[in-house]
Amino acid sequence: MNSFMKGTLLTTALVLTTTSVGAEASTRPFFTEVGKDTVVYRLMPDKSMRPIATLTPNQRYDVVGVSGSYYQVEVDGRRTYGLKRDIPLKTTMLTKAVVADSQYDRLLHNYTARSVKREVPYYYGFLTEAQAVSQADSALNGSWRLGAAPGRQAVPDIATFDWERDIKVGDSTSFMFQAQYWMVLNQVTMAYHYTKDVKYLAYGKQLVEGWVKQYPTTQYKRYPNAYHQQGTAIRTFHLINFWNQYKRSRLNNDAAFSALVLRAVEGHGDVLSTPSFYRPRHNHGIFQDMALTDIAETFPELERSGEWRELAAARLTEQLDHSLSPDNVHLEHSPGYQVYTYEMLYRFNRWIEANGFTTSPRLEAVEQMPETLVHLVKPNRTLPLFGDTTGEPRTASMISTMRDYPHLLFAVTGGKEGVRPVERTKQLHTQYAVLREHWGETKPFADAVSLMMTAGFHNTAHKHQDDLSIDLYGYGRDFIVETGRFGYTNLPERNQAVHVNAHNTINMGTRQLTLHASTLVKSGILSVEETDGLQRATGFSELMGQGIHHTRSIAHDQAGTVLVADTVRSDSRASFTQRFHLGVGLEPIEEKDGETMFRDKEGRTLQMIQLPITSAGVTRIEPSFVAYRDFEWTPRHQVVSTKTGTGTSFVTLFHMSKSNTRVTFSHVTETDSAYVVSYSLSDGRSRTIEMPKGELDVPEEEIEIVEE
Repeated sequence: MNSFMKGTLLTTALVLTTTSVGAEASTRPFFTEVGKDTVVYRLMPDKSMRPIATLTPNQRYDVVGVSGSYYQVEVDGRRTYGLKRDIPLKTTMLTKAVVADSQYDRLLHNYTARSVKREVPYYYGFLTEAQAVSQADSALNGSWRLGAAPGRQAVPDIATFDWERDIKVGDSTSFMFQAQYWMVLNQVTMAYHYTKDVKYLAYGKQLVEGWVKQYPTTQYKRYPNAYHQQGTAIRTFHLINFWNQYKRSRLNNDAAFSALVLRAVEGHGDVLSTPSFYRPRHNHGIFQDMALTDIAETFPELERSGEWRELAAARLTEQLDHSLSPDNVHLEHSPGYQVYTYEMLYRFNRWIEANGFTTSPRLEAVEQMPETLVHLVKPNRTLPLFGDTTGEPRTASMISTMRDYPHLLFAVTGGKEGVRPVERTKQLHTQYAVLREHWGETKPFADAVSLMMTAGFHNTAHKHQDDLSIDLYGYGRDFIVETGRFGYTNLPERNQAVHVNAHNTINMGTRQLTLHASTLVKSGILSVEETDGLQRATGFSELMGQGIHHTRSIAHDQAGTVLVADTVRSDSRASFTQRFHLGVGLEPIEEKDGETMFRDKEGRTLQMIQLPITSAGVTRIEPSFVAYRDFEWTPRHQVVSTKTGTGTSFVTLFHMSKSNTRVTFSHVTETDSAYVVSYSLSDGRSRTIEMPKGELDVPEEEIEIVEE
């Protein structure tokens, strides 16, 4: 007996044993409907195939097994054989029981291999051919290359790799995260896409098999590293993209692996749809909605796919209603995440369109998100270090659609390309105030003074202790700048970077802000305006808690002078500390009675004067650090002023210069509604600025907080 016929007989015996338990035809998961008369055969004792019947077009026949190049088709209660090329294998629904039952592995294998649903992929991490091949080859040679520090992971044998004990995390919490969401699987998948070399798919198969064996989805609660909320979603994208490449390759001859992939996909759908696993009002939840959509559209035959499709669309609408303001500001407290979230959602939109799907109508607003970024790009082409934002220079590659946004292109190229923006002052919802001197019309683009303020508390996503903090830039350098995010790590610098003492605002001693349901939306930008050449903005915060109200007004007179007026109302006596963290390289050259002067190597100066209001207080210079990029920690100075009382006020005058001008006279008076500041400069210029104390106008909004 030849080996093919042995396989045929064994398969027949198995099918007879497992499918003849009185099951009705309507309960069988697989069937066929042929488009023309199709001959089916009977297996004869001499192992030959004899034609015995013709299938009627458009009539349903159950398919009950696989035998070599034949499907076993039930006709009038008898098992017949039809050539696979003649029998379109179909299903109406794949229940969890069918997917889990190994007797259906070969049918699942054949069905999924021929399915052509959702062929245009969603790439979370798109790679060029050179990148994909280089990184994939490194993996095949025993060294994974990940984006987070330490950057490399030795994997000498993927077949025996332990995803917990063998991963050397180092200082970055992102390293385990990237390994567990299968960054390497994406690398080998894309390498195969470009080269069609099956060695990459073979490695990917081993990776998937080993991981799924170690981390069953039914026990996801036991494995927090493997089942991170966002990581689970990203891994789903990578798994589906790998499968769509693998199933069409010559390696796809393992029915058990096909079934394993389908079970893993279904299990990920179960986890992603579980309410207790879901992350509402957070970009992680958006990823979960996208991944659930990917599963539902790629595998519509799965029992819960219809439910998942509707759930993902509804949840995504709620997410975007919460996280995108009416003027398309991403409300996660970080300009860097305005970029990240736009790019993610833009590619998701293109993926939906390419495959003809429909989901949340709120995705239409994504197209306008880059317009917000125009105002957040500083004259040195960086973003302010508010929240979890890094300070690398931004380029025309910041977003993939840059050419569609000529104002943003102008901002990130320093005025070399694009169209010059007109607006110089901008309120971006309640989260940012932007005051900009010019767009390079008659002066050097990079010399423009830029003053920004951040506020707002919408959720805990990427929120630092930075309410009403400012960023001051001018004449080609940072004068006052935030601390940065340092990076996602367990190192103490990360905690220092988000701590209340790391920001350019006021706090009560070392007491952290109250980021709780009771203080949601109890902070925000109230107004931004420009009148008679004076740019002003006002914001408020109640996040210090204990009934304390903080109002900050900022102004720039477009002559290198900036005013910051703080009013703190409190029912009880307390110590209040105001901090301003300076740019790297500004060194103190004068210090007296609340006045300090700093200079850098290029001769640019910053003069800071605490004007006497309510009390003089105490001012001192202390050390500080800044992280423009992840895991940098560069020394710099901060100016710390402290006052004690039942509430207090600070009126702080800054003068920036690159020609050694300085304030020679300054005076402040207080009215019921404003501070009136007069000053004179060494070059003969004088000005009087009225700074409103600001009226507290706390929005009333009930929002359930989501803890980070």
